[in-house]
Amino acid sequence: MNCLKNIFTVMAAGLMLSPLVSCRKLLNQDPINSPYSNVFWQNQRDAEQGAAGGYALLRRALTTNTDWDQSMSHFAYGSLPAFEFADYGTYDVRALVKGGDGFNNADFLGAYLDKYHDWSPYYKIITQANIMLHNIPNIPDNQFTDNPTRTRNRFLGEAYFLRAFSYFYMARIWGDVPAVFQYDADPAHSTNIPRTSEKTIIDSCVSDLKNAIRLLPWEYKSGTERAVRANRGAAFGLLAHVYMWKNFLNKGQVVSDVTNAIAAVDSVENSGMYQLEPYANYPKVFHGKSNEGIFEINMQAANGEQQIETGFYYSLMKAPFIYNKSSKVDVVNLDLIYSLYDVPSSDVRTNYFFSGLTDNSNAYDVILCKFAGPNRENISYKNPGDNSGASVDANIMLLRYADLLLLRAEAYADQGNEGAALQDINTVRARAQAAPRTADDIDNIKWEVLRERSRELYGEGQRWYDLVRTGFLTNQDLNGGGIFPQSRFDAGGWKWPVGRVLFLNNNVITQNSFWLGKVK
Repeated sequence: MNCLKNIFTVMAAGLMLSPLVSCRKLLNQDPINSPYSNVFWQNQRDAEQGAAGGYALLRRALTTNTDWDQSMSHFAYGSLPAFEFADYGTYDVRALVKGGDGFNNADFLGAYLDKYHDWSPYYKIITQANIMLHNIPNIPDNQFTDNPTRTRNRFLGEAYFLRAFSYFYMARIWGDVPAVFQYDADPAHSTNIPRTSEKTIIDSCVSDLKNAIRLLPWEYKSGTERAVRANRGAAFGLLAHVYMWKNFLNKGQVVSDVTNAIAAVDSVENSGMYQLEPYANYPKVFHGKSNEGIFEINMQAANGEQQIETGFYYSLMKAPFIYNKSSKVDVVNLDLIYSLYDVPSSDVRTNYFFSGLTDNSNAYDVILCKFAGPNRENISYKNPGDNSGASVDANIMLLRYADLLLLRAEAYADQGNEGAALQDINTVRARAQAAPRTADDIDNIKWEVLRERSRELYGEGQRWYDLVRTGFLTNQDLNGGGIFPQSRFDAGGWKWPVGRVLFLNNNVITQNSFWLGKVK
């Protein structure tokens, strides 16, 4: 595939990684050029380094794609277009949340958003997974220091998980994407590959995740690996999301999509591995590796992996959360916040997630503090003596238990099982000290599930996909006044355009139809 060959040449027959593979550096490995499989993929240590490289590439994909040093591609896809912010004062993403020539008006002219249109970072992860799947089965048993079968299976399960995650992530953003499922020993001479139907891509995710579930253990080797390495719970959790997206693509016509999603969440629940943390532990949830975490990107200061004076979380902060920082780049959407929460109320999320939120707040003064902690629990300074080198010491949440309970509530709502949906909603609300919801309180159970997901997962990069998946993206009552035309939604205008750079070396891929003539 010529459009990818420049990315993959250095990975041709085996991606060798930095020898630092401790848990502390698991997600921060840099690939180096070692194209000969006869000097790599020889033993368990090599397999461990290969897996570390896969996680490092995923971390990089989710925290880059911007020229403005906010390291927030994950949030630019999942939160900024989802009306959670009224403004975001960085030029390359401001257009996503404002009117004029922005995302809502479907007018992507110019180069300032090109990096967000480029799926190349995710194909690096897929290539690494394909290399792992090709090479790890050939490592001799006597070259494993731990049980050969169990250890080999774990690495292969992680490869299947990383590949499924990457394809699922891309399918939700671009729809159809090229399918590359085999190791390629000579990517420099690969042929062009067209885009494959998003339904086929999603089916491949289901297949890969079933393999991951079969191969991965529930337990972790140590507590330092919790949630930041894929286990069977992460595979089941991702599978639930894949089935709910499959239900969306199938327009609710395939009953098994929803039942399979419910079954996947049931498996996570029945494992006994996860639980909702008490509300006082919300800061610990976002710090990471809590009992609620299922899969996250490690960004902890103790591991030297935090984003010092940069990153999405840091950009949301100002004094008094970070000393000597007088401004932040975002303005929260108070219309949306007031539509979701009663202010004031017993719901502790209004205080744990937001600072300065009252019933007559100035939007410029309200701070989304859920990641930092309401009492600065997750603020770290590289140099505590002079309070310099600040960072928000919090992981990127990709799957957590509350998310899966509310996803199951959505599945129950799709089945018309209002009672079961309310039970999951109220489990999450009880943790937040919020009053339980009853059938008499709501007009539409599907609306209520979306509202509760929006409350609990505010700012976590989830809401855009929730709005698309449920079809509520066009409903102004659920978007704090934000407008997304029904005609655009029906035309597939919720998908992102394919990056112009990708057409340079591949003349068989096509632009998403909605964006033809709009991206120049």
